[in-house]
Amino acid sequence: MKVALLTDGIWPYVIGGMQKHSYFLCKYLAKNQVHVLLVHTAAKITEEVKNLSCFTAEEKKYITPVTVEKPRVSSFPGHYIYQSWLYSKKIYETLDGFPDVDFIIAKGMTGWYFLRKKHAGSPPVAINIHGYEFMQKKAGLRMQLETLLLRYPLTQINRRADYVFSYGGKITGYIKKLGIPANKIIEIPAAIESEWMNAENVEVKSERRFLFIGRYERRKGIEEINAAIARLAGEYRFSFAFVGPIPDNKKLLLPNVVYHGTIRNREDLQAILRQSDVLVCPSYSEGMPNVILEGMANGCAVIATDVGAVSLLVNENNGWLIPAADGKALETAIVTAITANSEEMVQKKRAAYQWIAGKFLWPDVSQKLIGAIKQKLCS
Repeated sequence: MKVALLTDGIWPYVIGGMQKHSYFLCKYLAKNQVHVLLVHTAAKITEEVKNLSCFTAEEKKYITPVTVEKPRVSSFPGHYIYQSWLYSKKIYETLDGFPDVDFIIAKGMTGWYFLRKKHAGSPPVAINIHGYEFMQKKAGLRMQLETLLLRYPLTQINRRADYVFSYGGKITGYIKKLGIPANKIIEIPAAIESEWMNAENVEVKSERRFLFIGRYERRKGIEEINAAIARLAGEYRFSFAFVGPIPDNKKLLLPNVVYHGTIRNREDLQAILRQSDVLVCPSYSEGMPNVILEGMANGCAVIATDVGAVSLLVNENNGWLIPAADGKALETAIVTAITANSEEMVQKKRAAYQWIAGKFLWPDVSQKLIGAIKQKLCS
C-alpha cells in the first residue's frame, strides 16, 4: 500500500502537536512496511531536513520525502489562511498533480487545493484537522475573530474530503455538526511511543507537585492557572512548574513557582514529569493533546478540561475532568489534589500510566489506522 502524507512540518524540525503526530504517523506506517510519500516543510529546509535524520535507515526504505518551502506572505488578518492555500497549491504543483498513491492523508489545510482539483480518478483524500478549535469555546475576542476567519475554509475542506479523521469524543460530534455523515468519519485516537512509558516507581511526596507544559497561548488557560496559584499560595503547601516559552509578563514571582523554559530533549522532559504529581491542562479547546499522553505515560495524574477528545484520556480514576473556562472548578480540582492522601494519589498516578499502556501506544494504534484505510479502499 502507498500513502501520501501531506503536512506542514514534522517534529523535531517543526515544533507542535500536529507535527509530532505527523512524525510518528510516518514512522509507524514505515515500520509496518507501508510506503509513504512524505510531503513536508520547515522554517529552514536544511540537508538534515531533506535527509530525514530523525528516522532510522530501515524506516527510510519506505519513506520518499518531498520538501516544499512554505510561501511567504505579508502579515494581515487571516494571512495564515491565505498562506495555507498557497502552500497546498504549491504542494500540488510540486507533485505535478495527484501522486500515484492509494490514499492521501492531508494534515490541517494541506489538502485544500487537492480537494478543489479532485476528480473521479483521484486517490481518496482524508483530512486530519486534529482539534476543531474553531468549533469549541473561545478565550477572548481575538480568538472569536480568528474562528470566524477559519470557519468557512475548514467547513468546506471537511465537506469536500472523501474521509475525515477524528480522535473520537467530542471531536466526532463537531465533525457531524458540519454535515459529515458517519460513514465518512474515521475514528483513530492519538498515541505515544513505548519509550515514553516510564512509571515503574510511582511515588508522591508530602508537598504536591503540579506541572504545566506548553507555549503561551490564551486558549491554554495559563491566566486561570496563575489566578488559582495566587489565591492558594498562602493557604496550601504545593509547588508548580511550567515548561515552555512563557512570556515574562505572565510569570508569577512566587517561591513555589519555577519556570524551566523550553525543553526539547525527551529524557529531560521525562525527568520533570516523573518528579511531578499532577499535570494541569485547563485549555478552552483541544484535540487530543500529546502533552496529556506524555504526562500520563510518566505517571502523572491529570487535571484537564472536558474539551475535544480529552475525556477519552482523563477520568475519575486517573485525574479530574473539569468544565472549560471555569476558574473556580480549576481551583477546586487543585485543592482536591493537594489534600488527597498519598494512597489516593498513587492510585491515580498508576491508573494514568496503565490507561495509556492499554489503549494509546503507537504499535497498536497504527495497526488500527492501517486496517481502517484498507477497509475504506475496499468499500
